[in-house]
Amino acid sequence: MPFLKIQTNLPLSKKAERTVLRTASTLVAEELDKPEDLVMVALQPNTPMLFAGSDEPVAFLELKAIGLPVRKTRRLSEALCNLVEEHLGIPPSRVYVKFITVPKGMWGWKGDTF
Repeated sequence: MPFLKIQTNLPLSKKAERTVLRTASTLVAEELDKPEDLVMVALQPNTPMLFAGSDEPVAFLELKAIGLPVRKTRRLSEALCNLVEEHLGIPPSRVYVKFITVPKGMWGWKGDTF
């Protein structure tokens, strides 16, 4: 049930999009000890964005999960920033990561909730 959304102002080729999506999916599954079949990742390239008054390459990531443990957010932030830097060339100083924990009854799947 983890959902990661990645927004960036960079245009990406379809090949780069697939690579980032696959890599991010595996990373989230491993870091949260969840089966990858429950991980969803969305990528929004070429999004008009400005950070610190500059339109230099930038990314905003939002990770939502049921019961996301605070003790894992520092490691997740590091891992996600590394992913963005490695695959998109955006330095961690130009990346924000927002973590959201969701109660079980507030996440639906297959016509029910967790």
